[in-house]
Amino acid sequence: MNELALDDDFVLSSVERRDRAAVVRHLQEKEIWKNTLYIPWPYTKDDADAWIEGRIQHRAEQPKETTFALRRADGQLVGVVGADDLNVGASHRARIGYWLAKPYWGRGLMTKAVARYVDYAFAKLDVVRITAEVFDWNEASARVLQKAGFTQEGRLRKHREKDGTLVDVRYFGLLRSDLDSACD
Repeated sequence: MNELALDDDFVLSSVERRDRAAVVRHLQEKEIWKNTLYIPWPYTKDDADAWIEGRIQHRAEQPKETTFALRRADGQLVGVVGADDLNVGASHRARIGYWLAKPYWGRGLMTKAVARYVDYAFAKLDVVRITAEVFDWNEASARVLQKAGFTQEGRLRKHREKDGTLVDVRYFGLLRSDLDSACD
């Protein structure tokens, strides 16, 4: 299992079948559905099984992990961060996505997880660019990206469909060279 330390209380590690109950429990929160593009509502055990099995199969096909569970020190999943559709070595860019269980909102935890994932992606996944799309109303997610070094590169009008409505998204990007120049 791949593991990336965040701090004494949290770690990023591979998604496993044992995460099913936690994924289903946390994704009953409608606010998470509202702020994400691909998570269905209501979220079912079948949804969790399909996503987890997809992660396990993707991991088997890739030379490196591309999506991680955010776990407490006791191993319980409380969120996810990653690039689910990245084929390592086949693309120079990855699109990051993430969600966090509501009891952990507002603690800076996802900012740490995204920043750690960015470091990992640039060092291990052969990407030079990471992008993210955030629904226009999701200011908290935009702040996570900005604190992790991303720049808003634009606003895409009526770009995605959410719950039958076309919505605007804010488009963010980060280049490996952005981090290199920040260290100079």
